Amino acid sequence: MTYGREPDDDRAAFQSAPRLLGRRAFLGEVGIGAAALALTACTPSAPSGRTAATPAAASQSEAWDRVVEAARREGSVWIYGASIGRESSDALVDPFEAAFPGVSVEGVFGPADQSIAKITSERTAGRYLADILIGPGSSGIPALKPLGVLAPIKPTLMLPEVLDGAGWLDGHLWWIDAAEPYTALMYQGTIQPIVEYNTAMVPAGTFKSYWDLLDPRWKGRIVVADVTSGGSIQQLTFLYKHPDLGPGFLERLFGEMSLTVSRDQRQSIDWVAQGQYPVGLFLSSSQTIAAASQGLQIAIVPGYEFKEGAPLGAGGGAVMLIDRAPHPNASTLYLNWLLSRDGQSAWQKATQQNSLRVDIPKDGLSPFTTPRPGGQYVNAGSEAFARIDDRTAAEVVNALVVKALAQG
Repeated sequence: MTYGREPDDDRAAFQSAPRLLGRRAFLGEVGIGAAALALTACTPSAPSGRTAATPAAASQSEAWDRVVEAARREGSVWIYGASIGRESSDALVDPFEAAFPGVSVEGVFGPADQSIAKITSERTAGRYLADILIGPGSSGIPALKPLGVLAPIKPTLMLPEVLDGAGWLDGHLWWIDAAEPYTALMYQGTIQPIVEYNTAMVPAGTFKSYWDLLDPRWKGRIVVADVTSGGSIQQLTFLYKHPDLGPGFLERLFGEMSLTVSRDQRQSIDWVAQGQYPVGLFLSSSQTIAAASQGLQIAIVPGYEFKEGAPLGAGGGAVMLIDRAPHPNASTLYLNWLLSRDGQSAWQKATQQNSLRVDIPKDGLSPFTTPRPGGQYVNAGSEAFARIDDRTAAEVVNALVVKALAQG
């Protein structure tokens, strides 16, 4: 694997952790027929501010046409993203470039925390290179928003189909910020499953409430993924913050039920499928679904079957707009496209993860991780959800769980 050329020496420090691929290099890796990241050498112009051409006197269509033409003059949009590969390219690059010839998508993709660190270091150095950040959700707000790095998204939303709440789950856009100005938006919504079970030993419909897990018949018969690693923090926080569950429920679950904790997801899934433990908690949904598709006796309890509902996470489907970006019109164009029916259809098809748009087909998506209209779901990707008092939810919940396990 070779990296693409660096458009600016300032990006070299980020190269070792993320993967920065030239268009030809990427095509060579995934095949000519796959979508590719358009990465070309360029030197961003001086910060121009976010001033997309939308004169008040112009009609809506004329204003949109002006943005499109201005974006073509800018020539490209720079995206920092939290993943890379065929899925990212199919979802984020080719469909956009096909819809708007003359505007290329340039990309720097790597771990979310390092994307945030890169933008922070660039801003500190007075460098303005990124237009849009895709991937980080609530983790990006405390790091970037206080520095003035993030721009309000609402003023740049132009397409009626994007602004119309009827096109989105529960009739509204899913903001991540705890308060205005809204600078981060969640457009993917995936249920975070909590309970898995052996289909030969546990009848479907057994669990109607999370409290049912405390039934004495399950004592010593539940395997739980190692929650202290942080991988299940959204599910744990949901249980902790739910008014009908709370810390007391978690203390009893981890302190009284003689849980078996495993750090090996595959082993845990095998144990449930083989009946060694008829119930599993916080197991990988993708691996569980894959095991079930192979005929193993394991399934997920759908979130909608619990009277308390279920957490809904963004996964990698969150977007932030960078302030003082070098391509303000191209980023406005890209953001509106990404949130449109076409953009979300491309994302959903490529990633097989549910878009929060409810006006696009959901064919092929897992029913266990796809929310149903009218279901009870908590926005587990929000900034408010990620905090408890003045601490992060991870700090509070992990401390409680470790204490309960020690006492159990």
